[in-house]
Amino acid sequence: MASIGSLRFMIETTVDNSVLLLNVNSRRPKFSFLGSKQKTSIGLCARDPTFSFTKTLGVKPVSVSSKDSVETEDGYDESDDAIQATIEKSKKVLAMQGDLLKQIAERRKLVSSIKSSIVNPEDTEVLYEERGKSLPELDFASTDATNSSYEDNGAPFSSSYAYSRTHESPEVIVSELTTDISEESKETVNSLPLEKIPADKDFSKQPESSNKATVLPSFLSETSGSLDLQYETQEELKEPDLQVVNCGAGEPLTEDVKPPPLAGANVMNVIIVAAECAPWSKTGGLGDVAGSLPKALARRGHRVMVVSPRYGNYAEAQDTGVRKRYKVDGQDMEVAYFQAYIDGVDFVFLDCSVFRHMGNNIYGGNQMDILKRMVLFCKAAVEVPWQVPCGGVCYGDGNLVFIANDWHTALLPVYLKAYYRDNGQMIYTRSILVIHNIAHQGRGPVEDFCYVGLPDHYMDLFKLYDPVGGDHFNILAAGLKTADRVVTVSHGYAWELKTSEGGWGLHNIINENDWKFKGIVNGIDTKEWNPEVDVHLTSDGYANYSLETLKTGKAKCKEALQRELGLPVREDVPLIGFIGRLDHQKGVDIIAEAIPWMVGQDLQLVMLGTGRDDLEQMLRQFEGQHRDKIRSWVGFSVKIAHRITAGADVLLMPSRFEPCGLNQLYAMMYGTVPVVHAVGGLRDTVQQFDPFSEAGLGWTFDRAEANRLIHALGNCLLTYREYKASWEGLQRRGMTQDLSWDHAAEKYEQVLVAAKFQW
Repeated sequence: MASIGSLRFMIETTVDNSVLLLNVNSRRPKFSFLGSKQKTSIGLCARDPTFSFTKTLGVKPVSVSSKDSVETEDGYDESDDAIQATIEKSKKVLAMQGDLLKQIAERRKLVSSIKSSIVNPEDTEVLYEERGKSLPELDFASTDATNSSYEDNGAPFSSSYAYSRTHESPEVIVSELTTDISEESKETVNSLPLEKIPADKDFSKQPESSNKATVLPSFLSETSGSLDLQYETQEELKEPDLQVVNCGAGEPLTEDVKPPPLAGANVMNVIIVAAECAPWSKTGGLGDVAGSLPKALARRGHRVMVVSPRYGNYAEAQDTGVRKRYKVDGQDMEVAYFQAYIDGVDFVFLDCSVFRHMGNNIYGGNQMDILKRMVLFCKAAVEVPWQVPCGGVCYGDGNLVFIANDWHTALLPVYLKAYYRDNGQMIYTRSILVIHNIAHQGRGPVEDFCYVGLPDHYMDLFKLYDPVGGDHFNILAAGLKTADRVVTVSHGYAWELKTSEGGWGLHNIINENDWKFKGIVNGIDTKEWNPEVDVHLTSDGYANYSLETLKTGKAKCKEALQRELGLPVREDVPLIGFIGRLDHQKGVDIIAEAIPWMVGQDLQLVMLGTGRDDLEQMLRQFEGQHRDKIRSWVGFSVKIAHRITAGADVLLMPSRFEPCGLNQLYAMMYGTVPVVHAVGGLRDTVQQFDPFSEAGLGWTFDRAEANRLIHALGNCLLTYREYKASWEGLQRRGMTQDLSWDHAAEKYEQVLVAAKFQW
């Protein structure tokens, strides 16, 4: 009749004073229970569809053993006439129950009226939020530090996610639910059933609607009148005299009963392994993904961990005290594990001498040094679920999925197979490999295989033939073959990787594994990249703005940017921005070819980036030749990147290839219109403007050539000058998109589930 969470037990409702204590210092919420003096007891059992009243009500338990005989607890079989006596007793029981429920309802009304006359509603918050007038769904099965119950395979029950694992969650101590069953009740085998329940009923599910009346047996319903016992009346029983004791917070308690996780039955343990993770370490988009995707998955209810090297002294991470030695190239290396819990995610950092002080040059050193660092990183990462007790409990290998990123961690799926699955261990653990940039593959001579510490027959996974250099050692190739699923960061890039031009020598392997290949567009961190709350727009004349204040707010940012960079302050002139690495991929040389045409137009150009020396010198030269129209910021500044994104009217991205691209997403979020080369993620995220249907988000050009860039940019500038309504529509459509990680996390979840059930 009543079930809390997925547990099967008896519930005792008490009508005694109870005290609800708040402990604001709890890191992960736990529930403990205190017993209280019993006054009235009603037995409700989810496992056995019967009800019984104990001696508290003064009724002797009776069970119906068959149609023709009644067996009392003393074992005495009465004649057929005893059935009538049983019916009479049952009628009394039902009448007493109805009286009891009426008394409780009257007392609740009295208590409610007393509270309304005493408690100030402005200073007191509701203790329990009534959802459908039923008891809140709590998980009383576990009081460990993780507030999470696990099945045999390590999968957390969905009810364990009823409460948030944030620092602000209170530790609630409520009256203990006891089952005071009399000796007579314990000896009784069967009670009078209230409702017929199939033998195969799944009691882990929540009870049906509280408004559904209880169905009585036919032989009782004929004589008991029209008395309806409803779930609503039974499940509304609550402590009438709850008092709030504030243990140091200065604020009354609000108990937030959250709905089930968005992932539902697909809740899993997820470990994301990446060589960089923002904000601690970052060289590009990979760091952003490793810092944002885990939080989005955690919001969907998954238990998520991120594993990354500890390049410096991170203030948030605390030493777990766990030490482990791994052999790399015949040398023992000790790894220490540091851990932090932020925004519902466990961040684990691996500390070793080879990682320290590499934060500013993560992929620095010669090819052999980098290879040894990544071998150590992957060997340690694959054992993290057993080594680090996050919140007091290790993740274990049940219901577990690793997400490896790029070639740096492509050895992890191989180690998972060679060290564990081939030996009958971690057989239910899965691995996913995400390709952010296939141009970097971890290539080397065939002899490098001896450093990875694998059996000789694994050599075939790494050996790849190159028409130019012959056979070579390729880590990314081995990861693609071994991973259970492969993801890349956009649909367009997924298509390009299957071609000989875009696959960089791995297109054949990708086509052979096309069945496990999928493209998912990255999201952006809408807390950092949001014009309404951007911290870099709060000074120097800049202003935060929203969709409603777009016209005035963006104009202020444009004026402030022109003034800060020393350009003429003009509202009517289009301001064009470029932010990116100065190399061949980003197409900076294409912009250089278009510079003579640009300086002949009435426009301003701002460029920010660092990279090749010759391209940096070219930017300085352009600024020196055209001081009134061009500004070049050689280097990289997060603050200036935000300000250019907010103050520019147009963002140029002429990349020759772009797996996903984030700058065009940032630009649209700020009402800046992108002009991009239609490749990879740029083609997926920027739809060509159609002036007839007033649709689209920007302008695209189909070949990485200066004349194509000039044509697209010319149409863009014409719209900016002559068609203000269309231009404002472009800005507003870009700003109203859902570019957050929540949508991408849902797509990743589908891949996780597909990998879980793959054999």
